[in-house]
This record gives sequence, C-alpha cells and structure tokens, in this order.
Amino acid sequence: MIRLLLRLTPVAVSLGLTLWALAQSPFAHPLAEASATQIERALQRALTRQVTPDWLAAEVALALAAEDLDRLETLELVAGDVGLPVPQADQIAALRERETGWLPQAGTCGLCMADIAACPSVRLMVACGIPFELTPLGDANALRRAGTAAWNGEEIDRLDVTLAVVGLGATAAILVSGGTSTTVKAGATVLRIGRRLGTVTPEFLRLLNRLADIDLKPALILPYLRGTTRLDDLLDTAKLARVEAVSTDLARVAGNTSLGDGVLLLRHVDTAEDAARLARVSEVAGPKTRAIFDVLGKQRVFRALVRLTDIALTTALLIWATALQFLLAIAGWLGGRSLRFVTRRL
Repeated sequence: MIRLLLRLTPVAVSLGLTLWALAQSPFAHPLAEASATQIERALQRALTRQVTPDWLAAEVALALAAEDLDRLETLELVAGDVGLPVPQADQIAALRERETGWLPQAGTCGLCMADIAACPSVRLMVACGIPFELTPLGDANALRRAGTAAWNGEEIDRLDVTLAVVGLGATAAILVSGGTSTTVKAGATVLRIGRRLGTVTPEFLRLLNRLADIDLKPALILPYLRGTTRLDDLLDTAKLARVEAVSTDLARVAGNTSLGDGVLLLRHVDTAEDAARLARVSEVAGPKTRAIFDVLGKQRVFRALVRLTDIALTTALLIWATALQFLLAIAGWLGGRSLRFVTRRL
C-alpha cells in the first residue's frame, strides 16, 4: 500500500495542480501584451531565422538586377542587424554613386515636388516631396479644390477635406488637436500622401471614409478659408476627433521612423487597431520598422506583440506533465505485468 501511494503521489499532485489551474480559466484570455524587450527579442529571432546567407544573396541579386536602391538599403539594414556581410558590396556602392549624385537628384527633385506620386524612390520622396506637403499650402489647396467643386455643384472628396481640415487646423493652432497639433498634422499628412500614392489599403480607406462623415457643410468651405466662418460651423469637431485619433497613431509611426516610411507602412494597416499595433512596433524597432515589415510580413511582426500569459503557459505544462505521468504509470504497470508473465513461463 505504501509503495502504491508513493507511486501515485506525483500523478495525484500533478492532477490536482492541473485541475486547480484549469479552474482559473487560463485559456479564456491566453494572450497578453508583450513588453518592449519581449517584442524586440521575438523580432530578432524571426529576423535571424529569415535572413540567412543564401536568402540574402538571392535578394541582393534581384535588387541589383532591378537597380532598386531602396530595397538594397533595406537589405543592408537587416543584414547588419543579424551580423551578416552584404554580398556584392562593390556593385551596391557603384549603384548608389550613380543614383545619389547631385545632378540626377536635382532633376528628379522638382518632379517629386510637383507630384509626389511620381517620385521614383523613397529617398527622394522624403527629401523633396514630403517637406513641401508638410506646409499649409497643400491643405489649403485641398480645401480650395473642394470649395470650387461645391460652387460648381460637383462631387466633393470628403476624406480629402477632412484630412486637410485636420492638417490646416493643427498648423494654424486652432484647438482641434487637444494640444498635440504637431503630431496630428504629421499623421494627417501621412494619410493624405499615402492616399495619393495608393499605399492606403482598401479596408483602411473604407474606414477612413466612414470617419470622414463629419457633417461637412460644403457651402461654408470658402468662407472658412477667408476667415469669415468658424470651424464649428463648417463641421462637427467632435466627430473630427475620431480622425485625429488615427492620425496620432500614424504620427507616432512617422516620428519613430520617418515620414516616408510612415507613408509606405500604411500598406500594412487595415483597421484602427492595426494602426495602433504598427505604432507599438515602431516604438521598439525605430528606423528598422519598414525593413522588418518588408522582410517578415505583417502577420509575423504583429504576432511578436503578444505572448502567452503565465497562467496559460503553466497550465499547458501541467497538462503535459500529468498526461506524461499517466502514460508512464500505465507503461510501468504493463511492463511489470509482462515481466511477471514471462518469469512464470520460464
């Protein structure tokens, strides 16, 4: 009896702990938000698995064949992060010298300022196109176009008007942004440029169009530009705050990376929750955010933001240990019976 009790004690203890853990409903909410350190380690492990010497060599060869300097700079960034040398470094340097000289840049910079959607590279978009878009002239021009359309009885782009009002109101220090006018202005600019470049996903665009329902009064657009009408008369400022909230998350992304990266990272945003997740990743990854998304993809990056809760992990281990002990106990009992049977036969 004592031997039997000693044999059953580990199983009984494990079973008791497992039942207690299951009583806490550990799998009702098995995931928790990961800390910044945990996110950083998870992203680093994923990059190390993905960026192998063979993968890097193949990607560099493809980027060189396409003369894609932006892609090559991304590969250089992730290669340095995982401690790998970049192959064909001489060819990359030669391409960079050709593409970044003052003469070719001077001709292309004017093109980017005239139409940011025509910029051939992210680098030129950041250097030439975005600084112009950050000025109030772009916002005022969007409102002018909308006012002219309203005057002529044409359809108005309400989302463009909403983003322009957010940006222009923040620039003019109108109390639309709750004291964070610079942040809201940057986020609205990211959204406005991203829409023109086509980096806003269809799902996110539908969300933005819903948020742009701010009870706009088109007939008051031109009077507002002339300063004869208040913002409260032009639209519902309370509803405008919903757009500001999304703009703030995207401004955090732009602040942690760059405005150019913020525009391109819109490709990974389908919902307001995605915008918040993207902002969280950018706080950890900083300037490497776009490179990490380009290499790992949205789903793998966002998975790094959560972890199993301690109680869920402990419960899973207890279930495994209990099952293993039951199997070992049955195996031991069957082994003993078999041994006694063979011994009696001999």
